[in-house]
Amino acid sequence: MAYLRPFLRYNYTISTSPEMMHPKVFHHSNSYMVRLFIGTPSKGVLLILDTGSALIYAIFDPRKSSSFQKINCDHPDCTYFKCVNEQCVYTMKYADQSVTKGFAAHETISVIGKGEGKAIFHGALFGCSNDNHGFDEDARDGALAGVLGLSRVTISFISQLGSIIKKRFSYCLVIPLPNGEYTSSYLKFGTDMGYRRPSTQATKFINHPNNFYYLSLKDISIDNERMNFPPDTFDITVSGEGGCIIDSGSVLTYFHSDVYWKLHEKFVSYFERFQLAQLSDCPEPIQLCYFLPETFNRFPSMAFYFEDANLRIDGENVFIIDYENHFFLLAVAPHDDLVALIGSQQQRDTRFVYDLNIDLLSFVKENCSDDSA
Repeated sequence: MAYLRPFLRYNYTISTSPEMMHPKVFHHSNSYMVRLFIGTPSKGVLLILDTGSALIYAIFDPRKSSSFQKINCDHPDCTYFKCVNEQCVYTMKYADQSVTKGFAAHETISVIGKGEGKAIFHGALFGCSNDNHGFDEDARDGALAGVLGLSRVTISFISQLGSIIKKRFSYCLVIPLPNGEYTSSYLKFGTDMGYRRPSTQATKFINHPNNFYYLSLKDISIDNERMNFPPDTFDITVSGEGGCIIDSGSVLTYFHSDVYWKLHEKFVSYFERFQLAQLSDCPEPIQLCYFLPETFNRFPSMAFYFEDANLRIDGENVFIIDYENHFFLLAVAPHDDLVALIGSQQQRDTRFVYDLNIDLLSFVKENCSDDSA
């Protein structure tokens, strides 16, 4: 498949095997970020781990890198972007209204491995963002520099690496500790997966022209009770709309409003027995939030029923829980799109393995804070 081939001009030097490449995955402000190094001399940046995005881009000053090469409009790689005023440019817009703009370039990207080893990739296709709105504060304090696109689209980090990493990668997203204590896990490549346990489940990716990670979602349950949605609720339509995507770059899980409000009603019904105080000023786009009593811990589980596999979400991962300020939020929200997005909040403490050789997503429960290098 064309979207899996590494770029022919891509050069790399590795002083460690792909299995030894272990960039850390950090939790910050409900998102998950990976530390990579860009440019010459290299500069460490934190990029959002995003299986729902294609491009690798960062807020970056090209004047400080001798290996930076801007792409001209007549370069073959500019076909993935737009040519404006003889510059190869892009614009990325997100649901939270943040926007980043920049231009395409080739640059050196380094990935730290175990011990002293590292992999250096020369000429990686990269987006240099120079016009950003909505997340500048995070960028200034070093918490966010951009996005590490991990989709199957040709320009993504994973597709550019291709056979170098044996077309396989894995992550396990940690649950942050209530006291704010630091914890992290690792983004892994190649055969370094460490997940082969009897309880491992697997489901096939569904092919789609946009090459994101579509899954065959059949139904959903709340507190072990099936919703019994009609069989075609999450099918991809003839026009390519709908379906279900696993998206580590989105904190929340999103469903079309018709689906969401049925789930909302089920959650409200569940909590009525506890007589919890529902809050009216939930932060957008969240629609359901409650006051958290001191000793309350009866959060309902949720499950996604895929083709040949069921992903069970423990109650503490269904909600964003603020113990310090005594409230919790349903980490599921409505949107107008037909496509369903399974966000990072519902992926925590589960090992996910993406095998693009056989279009397979495997997953198994794991204490991600024990993820070892």
